[in-house]
Amino acid sequence: MENSIINFLKITKKKIAITLMFPLAAILILFSGFVFEEILGLEYGSTIANAIYSLANYLYLLIFLPLTFVDSDFTSPVIFQTAIILTPIWWYFLSCVLIFIREKRRKK
Repeated sequence: MENSIINFLKITKKKIAITLMFPLAAILILFSGFVFEEILGLEYGSTIANAIYSLANYLYLLIFLPLTFVDSDFTSPVIFQTAIILTPIWWYFLSCVLIFIREKRRKK
């Protein structure tokens, strides 16, 4: 059991590369509203646009999960700094999960 957890969290180049892609994905999600509205012509009130915006919002909140629980106006600086430190750790954990799922799908 302990060996499998160590293998799951083992630092590899692939996991670091995926971890570094999460901030890029967050930026792309933020710009997706502009792309859908201006370039593709999806109006904000349409059902398709609202579904896409909701999905993008949920993905954005998943990427920045440690920061979603912190209100920067009313939280002490120590808690806010802790959330900022936990965010890259969360990204690494997400990359470990993504690679684990990918390896399990390859074996089947």
